[in-house]
Amino acid sequence: MLIFTWVFIVASFQGFCEGKNGTIPFRMVGHLMTVLVKINDSPKEFNFVVDTGGATFVDKGVADELGLKQVGPQAKINTLHLPGFPIENVFCFTTFDFSHLKAVGVPIHGIIGSTLLERFKVIFDYRAGTIDLSEDTEGLDKPEKGILLKFRNHPVNNAPLVEMEINGKTVEAMIDTGQPYPLVLPIETFEQYGAGDFNGCLKSVGLMEKWPNTKVDYNYLARVKQVRMGGSTFPNFLCLFGDLPKVLSMPLVGSDFLSQFIIVINYPGDEMLVIPNEDFYLKDNLFSIGMNLDVSEKGEIVVEGIWEKSPAEKAGIKVGDRIVFFNSKKAGLGYLLEFQKALMDDTIKIISIEVIGAGKMKSVVLEKTLLF
Repeated sequence: MLIFTWVFIVASFQGFCEGKNGTIPFRMVGHLMTVLVKINDSPKEFNFVVDTGGATFVDKGVADELGLKQVGPQAKINTLHLPGFPIENVFCFTTFDFSHLKAVGVPIHGIIGSTLLERFKVIFDYRAGTIDLSEDTEGLDKPEKGILLKFRNHPVNNAPLVEMEINGKTVEAMIDTGQPYPLVLPIETFEQYGAGDFNGCLKSVGLMEKWPNTKVDYNYLARVKQVRMGGSTFPNFLCLFGDLPKVLSMPLVGSDFLSQFIIVINYPGDEMLVIPNEDFYLKDNLFSIGMNLDVSEKGEIVVEGIWEKSPAEKAGIKVGDRIVFFNSKKAGLGYLLEFQKALMDDTIKIISIEVIGAGKMKSVVLEKTLLF
C-alpha cells in the first residue's frame, strides 16, 4: 500500500502539474546533502549544500571569481544550473563562513536554502538520492501510512516550522536537513529537563557539533523519553543539546530522523508530508568510538570533541590531539572523507589510529560500542 501511494504521489507531481519540474541527484557528504551546480555561463562545477534550515548563500570568493553582481551582503546569480533544472534570478547572501565545513572532507561553495526552495514543492528521497522540484501548487493528501503537517515559515530563513511534543510539552521545531542528529535542542534549555525526562545523558569534552559564531565548547547527548509528531509517537528520541546561533535557537529536526522518510514539503501550500520507509528504523543509540574531528588552520586532522565514557575517552584520547594515521592510512585532507565515513559506518567496528598529543605519538585500537 505504501509503495502504491508513493508511486501515485510521484506520478501526480510529474505527470499532472502544469509548471516545470525536475529530479536532481544528490550525494551525502557526512550528514550534508550536496548537489553539483553551475553558475551563469561558467563551465565550472560547485558543491552546494541543500539545507531547509538555512538561507541561500554563495561563498564570497566564488562570487568574486565569477564576477557576480553584489550589493552589500547579497549577490545575484542569473541562472543557477542544477542538473537538468535551471533556476533563474537567484538572490543569495555572501556572509556565511564556510571554513568550519572543511571537516566534511570536500569543499563547499554555497547553500541552497529555504529562501530559494520556497518557490517549489520539494520531494526529498534519501534512499534514491534524489530531490524533486515542482512548480505544482496542488495540496497534499495524507496516505494511509504517513504524517501530514501544516507549517509556518521562519521569519528569517523561511524554513518550515512545525509543532511537535517533547515529553508532553508542545514546541515549535524547524525542519533542518542540514544538521545530523534526529533532534537538536538549544543548550540553554538543558536545565529545564530533569533526569526523569531522559533515558540516558552524556556530556562531551570539547565539541561534537558546532554552529558558526557560537561560544559554548561542549554538548550533551540524551535520549528524550517521548516525542510526538502529527499523532505519531517516537520513544527514546536521540537528541543533542548545542549552542545555536540566535536565529536558530529552537528545536531542530535533522537528517538522522528525516532520512527515515520520504519528505514532501509543499512550500506554496505551507504543508509537508512525511512517509516512512518500509524498513523505517529510528536510531535510539549511537554505535561509536565517541570522537569528533576538525581541520586545523594548517590542514591537520585534530580531535575536536569526545563523549564521556566513550572508547576514545577510555583510551586517553584528548581534545587537540593530532591524528596522523587511521587504519594504516595517512590522515591528511585527502583521506578525511573516508575517515569520516568509517566513523559513521556501523558495519566498521574497529578503528585504529595513531595520534600525537603532548609531543608524544601513540597507537590506539578503538572498538565501537553503544554509547547508551
